[in-house]
Amino acid sequence: MSAGADKSRPVVLAAGGTGGHMFPAEALAQELKRRGWPILLVTDSRGARFAKDFPADDRFEISAATPSIGGPVAKAAAAVSIARGLFTARREFKSRKPVAAVGFGGYPSLPAMKAAAMAKIPYGVHEQNAVLGRANRMLVKGAAFTAHGFPALEKCPAGARTVEVGNPVRDAVAAIASDNTNTDDGLRLLVFGGSQGASIFSKAPVEAVARLPEDIRANLTVTHQAREADVEKVQMGYARAGVAAEVAPFFTDLPKRMAAASLVIARSGASTVTELATIGRPSILAPLAIAMDDHQSANARVLSEAGGALLLPESRFNADALETALATLFANRERLAAMADNARGAVKTNAASALADLVEEMLDARMAA
Repeated sequence: MSAGADKSRPVVLAAGGTGGHMFPAEALAQELKRRGWPILLVTDSRGARFAKDFPADDRFEISAATPSIGGPVAKAAAAVSIARGLFTARREFKSRKPVAAVGFGGYPSLPAMKAAAMAKIPYGVHEQNAVLGRANRMLVKGAAFTAHGFPALEKCPAGARTVEVGNPVRDAVAAIASDNTNTDDGLRLLVFGGSQGASIFSKAPVEAVARLPEDIRANLTVTHQAREADVEKVQMGYARAGVAAEVAPFFTDLPKRMAAASLVIARSGASTVTELATIGRPSILAPLAIAMDDHQSANARVLSEAGGALLLPESRFNADALETALATLFANRERLAAMADNARGAVKTNAASALADLVEEMLDARMAA
């Protein structure tokens, strides 16, 4: 594909805000680099925290903000920030001359893709969640394609060219998935709750584990990613329950720990759901109640309806409900194995390659025109 395209000019990948936007962009960057394309990363200061290993040949940061949150003053300030980001992106694109662009959501992608459109640079968007994000909603009209991670895409405007490709996963995750045997006879529980509303993840799982029958607790090892302020309290809770536990505010090798887990308790961000499906692990998912358009519930349903996860709304995420679920699942290894099989493949695989194909098809169409 794109045999005649100028591969001295970069492909822009724009994402920001959270790892949920940055990690799929990183996966596409890895695939495009394998095909010989230079990569220009556009992000904001928050997204830059997740871009340490991003394989970009060049990068720049722009200002961005959420225009739909807060009162009139906050919205006006957000508009100014986005306008400033648009100006920066137009200036940088003029000097760097990118050949194509892909936006991954988060508000840094909005000014970047608008700048691409103004410069007549073809662009597409990728939506990781089962509900089209608000930044992407503002971009699909002019996009060559709207790629999405899950089978259904809610709140997508009529007329958009939608293509289900799955969510790109980084090479490290794909490698773990291909070598995931998980033959440990013990019980391993992995708990992580994300950065928002994570305090409930520091309480309910610990209390639920402490109530489990002694024969289960004696065979159980817990890995728990907790807020820094809660680490000591969580460690003490597991110690009192007589359960071996490793507790830390952050684990750099979370996908590896996911692959080793007998069961995962987590939020249902797009990256988490995709990695559970890619690696094939059973889970209890508690969608973030304040997530925009309740998109985490839609994400969780992808696994729960496939039989790979239990969906536990935040309103019912308590020690009683978790105790019942954990006791039931840990007493039934066959069900855990079946859930793992059901999770595996619930989200399309080879997404990075499929998305790279769309980018090159977009370039071929532009050249033909």
